[in-house]
Formats: sequence, C-alpha cells, structure tokens
Amino acid sequence: MTKKNTDIELEKLKAEHVALLETAKRTAADLQNYKRRIEEERSDLKIYANTELLRAVFPVIDNLKRAFDHLPADIQDHEWVKGISSIEKQLLETLTSLGLEPIKTIGEKFNPELHEAVMQGPGEKDQITQEFEKGFSFKGRALKPAKVKVGDGTQ
Repeated sequence: MTKKNTDIELEKLKAEHVALLETAKRTAADLQNYKRRIEEERSDLKIYANTELLRAVFPVIDNLKRAFDHLPADIQDHEWVKGISSIEKQLLETLTSLGLEPIKTIGEKFNPELHEAVMQGPGEKDQITQEFEKGFSFKGRALKPAKVKVGDGTQ
C-alpha cells in the first residue's frame, strides 16, 4: 500500500470514528431524555393515583365539617366529640403533609378555576364573601373547587 492510499484510508477511518462518536453521543442523550420522560410519567401517574384517592375522601371531609357545624350545644364539650374532632384534624394534617392544600376563599377575588360561585349577594364585585364548602388543590392543581358566595357590587 502506498503512503497516499494509507493517508486516504486513515482519513476515512477518522471520519468514520467522528461519525460513530457523534452517533454514540446522540444515542446517550436520547437515552437520558427517555429516562427523564419515564420518570416524569411515573411521577404523573403517582400524582394521578393520589388525586383519585383524595377525590374519594372529599365527601368524608365535607360531612365531618357539616356534622361539627350542627353539633348540639349540650355535647360540644363531650370527650367523644373532642376525640372525633382530633381524628378530623389528624386526617387533614396528614393530607396536607402529602401535598393537599385548602383553597383560599373569603376576601379573595373570585377565580373560576378555584372557586364555584353558588350564590351572589351584597359585597364588593367579584370578591368572595362567604364559603359554603372548602375547596382543595393538590400539587398546584385544583381538585375540588370551593363553593362560595360572591359579591355582586352592591352594598
């Protein structure tokens, strides 16, 4: 083989090496992106599973609140009632520690993504004046809108 043929062959091998190196880099980047996407999907799936569980628990939370709102005065200081109240508080603290957050209402501007207006009445226009049912968000996403009364602009 002549030196010229050897040089040409060496240049071909170098070019092939560079091309293979670039392909390997792209493949490694694609794999890294794939792993990231899979982790995001896994995380989203976990959040979705949690939201379904939370939606199933919301009626229980609402009913506990209704029960305490209508508690007869003569049993408010009963130990059994205090125990049930502690259980409700523990349930809400546990859900909060997992990422559930109550939606702010009274005094806030009405936001249809977070609030459901069930009534209008006197008060500053579009400002929430009363909360009928607590709303909740999870991981920044509203799961249960708060049912509220909104001011209609009259005093």
